[in-house]
Amino acid sequence: MSEPTHASPRRAEQGGAVPAGSDPENSLSSQEPEQAPLHQTHGQSMKSSTEVSGDLGSRENPNATSATTNSLPLRQLYGQAVNSLTDMYLFAADAAEHTRLNAQHGAIILTFGGLFPSEAQGVVQASLQSPDRRLKPAVLDIGTGSGAWAIDMAKQIPEADVIGCDLVPVNPGSEPPSNCRFELCDVNVNLERYPSNAFNIVHARYVLQGIKDYPSFFKQVARLLRPGGVFVSIEPACAGFDAQKNRITAKNPEDPGFTWFHRLATYYGEATLAGNPSLASVERVGGVLRDLGDTWSAVSDTSAFVPVGAWSTNPVEQRAGGLMGQSMLGASVSTRPLFLSRGISIEDVERLQEGLRTELAESRVQQYMG
Repeated sequence: MSEPTHASPRRAEQGGAVPAGSDPENSLSSQEPEQAPLHQTHGQSMKSSTEVSGDLGSRENPNATSATTNSLPLRQLYGQAVNSLTDMYLFAADAAEHTRLNAQHGAIILTFGGLFPSEAQGVVQASLQSPDRRLKPAVLDIGTGSGAWAIDMAKQIPEADVIGCDLVPVNPGSEPPSNCRFELCDVNVNLERYPSNAFNIVHARYVLQGIKDYPSFFKQVARLLRPGGVFVSIEPACAGFDAQKNRITAKNPEDPGFTWFHRLATYYGEATLAGNPSLASVERVGGVLRDLGDTWSAVSDTSAFVPVGAWSTNPVEQRAGGLMGQSMLGASVSTRPLFLSRGISIEDVERLQEGLRTELAESRVQQYMG
């Protein structure tokens, strides 16, 4: 259900070149990823390497955090807690949703064999090797959710400062290390709080449904990156894919090839698009980055597929599929505020939940998120 993209901001002294690949023994990936479609895009930005950022601030620095102290940024919508900062993102914001996101995180890193798609490993490793020894490596995880990716990144690169930002307070499933912290931030309006040239890596996974202006957002990301920095975006397609990894087109339960996961994905796409027309470009993130011209020195995108349900005979895919199945079953609950707000009936939402529960329990439907 997603495609990874990575891009690098163009730097005058780099001549637009992407750094060469790193030694595989030092790779952030622990194993080769199984074939899977997540839309992955990565790229690098364009600015002089004489520009450097200041200290991002320590955990005690009051200017480095945005958490509210007098109230949680939550509100009730159709009986579930959601963020109170924007209507662009209306998934539930509770402990059950963070548990779901942890399962999703586990499925994706099993698919990639690590925290990044293999195609991005070389530029990611190179981006962490700053020529200015005064600067600690720094990483920003936009839409951090449960904080699982940020925590894992901070553990793998203990010399780096890792910040995870989200619309709601993070409820991490494990204790964050001292080099990891979390902040409240609506990136549609608050990314300017972070200084220019502050991060080696900006990571954003499954967040573009909440971004209302993709070009403006991507320009802000480029501003945040240091010379040689990398932006990694991983976004889902709003559809299910069959065993041959073809997009499912069946719309109704009586149609051949219909799956309830595909209905969940299409409901998600339709409901999100109704509130955010930018979602129409979510499957061409690489193209949007390239359309920005000299902002990015290089853009690379690829596709990956994650099984939904523990149907695969491949042990890694089976485990990843089981986790993604758990996550999607949870998503049929956490998307209720979104679906009901966009006019999908409570009867259709409940029918979806029951159908998906049965489909995943039987583990017979061979399908992928792409």
